[in-house]
Amino acid sequence: MLILAVLRRSPRLLLRGALAVFLGAALAAFFLIPAAYEQRWVNIAEVLSPGVRPQDNFLFTKIDDVDHNRFNLLVSLVACAEITLLAIAAFFSRPWRLRQPRVWWALSGWALVAALLNFSFTFFLWQHLPELRYLQLPWRWLLCLNVSFALLVAMSSGRWIARVLVCTTMLLLLSFVWHRVQAPWWEKAEDFSQMLASQQSGAGYEGTDEYVPVGADPYEVSQDALRVALDDSAAPDPVKQIRIQRWNAESKLFTAEVSQPGQLVLRLFNYPAWRVEVNGKLIATATRDVTGQMLIPVQAGENRVQVTFTRTWDRIAGGIISLLTALALLIGRRR
Repeated sequence: MLILAVLRRSPRLLLRGALAVFLGAALAAFFLIPAAYEQRWVNIAEVLSPGVRPQDNFLFTKIDDVDHNRFNLLVSLVACAEITLLAIAAFFSRPWRLRQPRVWWALSGWALVAALLNFSFTFFLWQHLPELRYLQLPWRWLLCLNVSFALLVAMSSGRWIARVLVCTTMLLLLSFVWHRVQAPWWEKAEDFSQMLASQQSGAGYEGTDEYVPVGADPYEVSQDALRVALDDSAAPDPVKQIRIQRWNAESKLFTAEVSQPGQLVLRLFNYPAWRVEVNGKLIATATRDVTGQMLIPVQAGENRVQVTFTRTWDRIAGGIISLLTALALLIGRRR
């Protein structure tokens, strides 16, 4: 937008661009507002742990991790080849050869920014631009670079043989780094089968540390933990006293008959969005130290427990903003 505003000598274009950004954010509010608000519930700082920080993933960066370095080399070689081919395409599609030279300048400017952000000398931008560091991997900007790459290659030559040559070059490079540097994906088919079996059996799968509740250590949760158990080793065998009627992703229903007051510990991380009712009454839960599991207080006798993941105010507000923005745009378009 800045390039087009300069070329057209129109500051008003920047205002239109700012409005477009605002409307785009408003359309995505159903996601952006919960993401901004609910990050305080989790260990969001783990997103920037060593190995997945921007400074660890610039092109040709090396750290004390051999597998990481091999994958980074793969991405770096692909990125350099793409940037080189893009520069050649930009040269052969020079603006004075086009009917709309502004398109060339906009695409080239966008490509330049996307390319430069892959290199370590831009680290100060990653540190200070709002939330940019949470992108983690600078080479993710190659997704943006691909837009300019595809269009400039198409604009640089009308001959199909030139386009086929570019595509063939990139495919050959991918094949080379795949076999000589690092396989693009190190998981095998049996790994995915095992993950699916773990999901279907209820054993679960390994998640990511940044989405664990604040202060919790997921590696301290026993892989054999029961869905519901008494948080008291001296209590009678909990298996005979707990009956689960429903255990879905966002809804749990079970009964627990206990001989004395105590707490039930669930195989479930305790987030503020969970609503818990015991015998029809709303109750406050607690969080187990270290593991972050939900603790539910119960009285002696039979307890009917219902656990539901609710829509908190941030999700409701975000959804309303997105809906109103979409309606406003539809109405404005018709007029």
